[in-house]
Amino acid sequence: MLASCERDAYDKGEGEYSLMTAEMVEAHVDGDKHVDRVETDDGLRLSVKNSFTTSWIHTADTTYRGLLYYNNIGEDKAEAVSLIRVGVLQPRDSIEGGLKTDPLYLESAWVGRNHKYLNLRLRLLTGSTDDENAIQTLGLLADTLLSTPSHVRLTLCHGQGGQPEYYSVNAYVSIPLSAFTADTLTLTVNTYGGSIQRTFTRQ
Repeated sequence: MLASCERDAYDKGEGEYSLMTAEMVEAHVDGDKHVDRVETDDGLRLSVKNSFTTSWIHTADTTYRGLLYYNNIGEDKAEAVSLIRVGVLQPRDSIEGGLKTDPLYLESAWVGRNHKYLNLRLRLLTGSTDDENAIQTLGLLADTLLSTPSHVRLTLCHGQGGQPEYYSVNAYVSIPLSAFTADTLTLTVNTYGGSIQRTFTRQ
């Protein structure tokens, strides 16, 4: 059956989500563990009109990394729709339990306009299991032998942790560039299509 609707507000760009934006942010949490303001990777500082909290916010008066979906309502204000947790990877000289580079998918990688973070969008394969110890892990190894003061070489570590590989889920992680003095970073990632390298500059 075919039907038409001439008053579809979304098609005209006037729907509830037509003005929604997604940005990587530093989300400030107040004393009540509510997100009250954010700073985007584009350098925008926005107050949150409808302050909110999530199940993974446990500490008051701090900052969390996240992917914020919001409506920009002007005057440096945002109406939050949802906040997805983003993991922050700090470089390590060694990885507890040894180096694991189980394959994953690297969907995209970029440095934010404010040059604070290198962001990764990953796709992991997972599945249901009765093993409570089957947990995937991510880490970041700095190669101290090949790195120089101006060029840091990094390896993204991934442990499948015994989880089955039935379906894919997206994961976002950020690497703080303040952890490095070098202007150039090369990241090695083992993917299902083979090992790849991506090089980024801080400027």
